[in-house]
Amino acid sequence: MEARDLRDPRVQGSGLRARKRRQTERRIQAAALGLFNRYGFDAVTVEQVAAEADVSVVTVYRYFVTKENLVLQDPFEGELTDAILEAIRTGHDIPSAVQHVLEQLPAERAEDTEQDARVRIRLANEIPAIAGAAHIRARARAKQLVEALPGGRTDRLDARVQVLATLAALEAAADHWHDAPDAGTLRDVSLAAVRTLRTTW
Repeated sequence: MEARDLRDPRVQGSGLRARKRRQTERRIQAAALGLFNRYGFDAVTVEQVAAEADVSVVTVYRYFVTKENLVLQDPFEGELTDAILEAIRTGHDIPSAVQHVLEQLPAERAEDTEQDARVRIRLANEIPAIAGAAHIRARARAKQLVEALPGGRTDRLDARVQVLATLAALEAAADHWHDAPDAGTLRDVSLAAVRTLRTTW
């Protein structure tokens, strides 16, 4: 594949569009989480979220598709998943791939993600509709990771055990971090959970 010159206006334009998209996505989500935190998830409408974020209702649905995704969607989820898949392709198993990606996560990115994380975790644990949507998203992500593992299609049970155990470790880390304010950063707690899993693998 031919390398693209970063000075190429097409490359710069693409990067600018991606940044603007992330900024809009984060502004909408921040507005939604603020409203949900103050008034409750069920009491807030998508129309109110759109007004708070100063965007159209159509824009909210274009970025998030469902109301539940306003809580569950992580602006960096795609990047992190791509990084995990790349680590798998270079020979890591699932726990070590996740550990590798977390260790490479810039500190400012981790802190950025944590700003709304406590609200998101609380809502996901308290609201049945969000918990159900989270389960569906987790199953879809697990399927993607299973199929990325060597032998994932033929030795599916072993692959599923690896993937689901790792995702469960990350969920346990998020709950522990939410419930224990002195536990450290979410990234550090997640790393500790994955390392614990690897020692018992």
